[in-house]
Amino acid sequence: MANREHITLLKSSIARWNIWRESYPKVEPDLDRVDFNGINLKNANLRRANFHMALLNGTNFQGADLTKTFFSGSDLRGANLNETDCSAAKFHGADLDGCSFKKATLRKVDFSNFDLRGIDFSETDLRKADFRKSNLEKVNLFRADLRKTLFTEANLREAYLSSTWLQDTDLQWANLRKAILRYSVNLTPAQIQSAEIDRETKVPHYLKIHWTSETDFRCEEKTE
Repeated sequence: MANREHITLLKSSIARWNIWRESYPKVEPDLDRVDFNGINLKNANLRRANFHMALLNGTNFQGADLTKTFFSGSDLRGANLNETDCSAAKFHGADLDGCSFKKATLRKVDFSNFDLRGIDFSETDLRKADFRKSNLEKVNLFRADLRKTLFTEANLREAYLSSTWLQDTDLQWANLRKAILRYSVNLTPAQIQSAEIDRETKVPHYLKIHWTSETDFRCEEKTE
C-alpha cells in the first residue's frame, strides 16, 4: 500500500517534497495505487518512486525526475511527461494513450509491444530504447535521438521521423510505409533495405530508392 505520509507531503508542496528527497536520497517513495488524477507534479523529484497501478490520468509531470520510476500497470492517459527524465523507467502494462513525452529523456526504456499510436516523442532522447513489435503509427519523432534504438517489427506507418539521428538504429522488418524520414542523419541503405517501405515513404536526400517491382526495391547512396 502507498505510504500516507509520502502522499500528504507530495500533495502539500513540491518544494518541500524535493528538499525531503535531497535529505533522504535512499528512501524510495511508495505511491502504489494512489489516485493522483490531474494533479500537478511539475519538477518533482520522483526518482525510483513506486507508482504501481496508480491513477495518473492527465497528471502534469513536466520537468520531473522520473529516473527508474515504476509505472507498471498505471493509468497515464493524457499525462504530461514533457521534459522529464524517464531513464530506465518501467512502463510495463501502463496505459499511455494520449500522453506526451516531448523533449523527454527515455534512454533504455522498454516500450516493446506497446500501443503508442499518435504519441508525441519529438526531440526526445530515446537512445537504446526498445520499441520492438510496438504500434507507433503516426507518432511524432521529430528530431529524436534514436541511436541504437530497437524498432524490430515495429509499426511506424505514417510516423514523422524528420531530422532524427539514426546511427545503428535497428529497423529490421519495421513498417515504414508512408513514413517521413526527410533530413534524418546517418540512415544507411542497409537500414532501409531491412525495413518495409512503399512509394510514399520519404527518405533523406542522400539516399535513392530504385523500385524493381510493386514491392521490391533497392536502396543506395546518391553519388555526386
